[in-house]
Amino acid sequence: MEQIYTFYELGYLEYLWYFIFSLYYKFLEYPLMIRVCSVVLIGLILAIPISVFILFIRNQLIIYRKNKLQKVRERYSKVFRDILTNPENLNEDYVREKILDCRGNNTSSKFSSSELELISKLLTEKVQNYSERNLNRHNYQQILYVLNIAGWLEDRIEKGSVTTCIRSFQTAQILDCTLRGSVSTRFAYHRNKELRSVARSTYTFTNREDPFRYMEPDTDFHFNDSDGPALHDMLLYRRDNNMLMPNFIDWIKLEQPNNKFRLFTIDEIAFFNKTELCDELYDYMQKTNDTQIKGRAIRALGKLGYTKMENEICSMFANSAGYMRASIIVALRELGLRGNKIVEFYKEAYTLARREKVIMTILNALYCCGEEGRTAFYMLESEAALEHKIRFEHIKNPITNDRAYER
Repeated sequence: MEQIYTFYELGYLEYLWYFIFSLYYKFLEYPLMIRVCSVVLIGLILAIPISVFILFIRNQLIIYRKNKLQKVRERYSKVFRDILTNPENLNEDYVREKILDCRGNNTSSKFSSSELELISKLLTEKVQNYSERNLNRHNYQQILYVLNIAGWLEDRIEKGSVTTCIRSFQTAQILDCTLRGSVSTRFAYHRNKELRSVARSTYTFTNREDPFRYMEPDTDFHFNDSDGPALHDMLLYRRDNNMLMPNFIDWIKLEQPNNKFRLFTIDEIAFFNKTELCDELYDYMQKTNDTQIKGRAIRALGKLGYTKMENEICSMFANSAGYMRASIIVALRELGLRGNKIVEFYKEAYTLARREKVIMTILNALYCCGEEGRTAFYMLESEAALEHKIRFEHIKNPITNDRAYER
């Protein structure tokens, strides 16, 4: 015989389960459309308070972090300023004593990970606020050594997640903190592309013996759009600190899936004014069949003042396409050539050009080519049709002539 319980004989937990299952089976009696709409409606109703709660918690965490950073700023800002702007090179013991005095006598001399994270942000602000003239690099390195920033970052890299490793490597580059080569090498072949890239750039930033080992032809180095600014900053850092610079011609010859790295390297040759590489770059320009590479090399050689290529590139103009033609004109203008010979070439090129960008580039070069060029420019303006005179007005006006057509 089945046993029947009354309400008063059921426990609280048993009654709760009974109530939930009764609602569940009652809910199943409704049509499918009503059940689906009910679930969606309940989800939308619950999403509003949950979202508000999450935003509230996130806002409170941001406020909490800002308050913590403000406390660290109030505690260490003055002592960091005094040490970093002191013209004398301070020793390690003095720097440690000044920093520990800010913490008080009752606190431990060991810095916690959370405190070092806030101090690293403060140091970043300080370094960016002071110019190279006012910043004492020796005292700055003493601060990093006393705080053991390198050891803290290495510990985070070795024990943290992929995101933590990436941020730690980036912090090391921003703070100019030298990590052990083995730490960067460990992640140099990581399957995560972003981590692999930042580990290699960190290694290249600080290594003095073999900094460019990860840019050899037998490695899997791939150049992305985001790598350009980081690599450029690294090269600037190495030049300013009299460190070993790469052989840019070898970089151009690296096997790459696209031409982005070669184009970047050619621009760097012009930026760092590597005039000693002009002959090799000119030979490479003549051998390559890639129009974009050839045009970018011509522009770089023009900036470097390589006048030996004048006759060669002038003879190339008639048989070249739009970008190459524009590059030839830009290079000739950068060389600062003057006289009737170059003016006649510009006038002939003007008659051959069909693309609007090339025509504007030629007119600009002619306008910048001394008195002979100005005379030829105004003559062409007088002979131009009415609808084409706006080109000349654009060139003559320094506000509208931003040379965007040369890109």
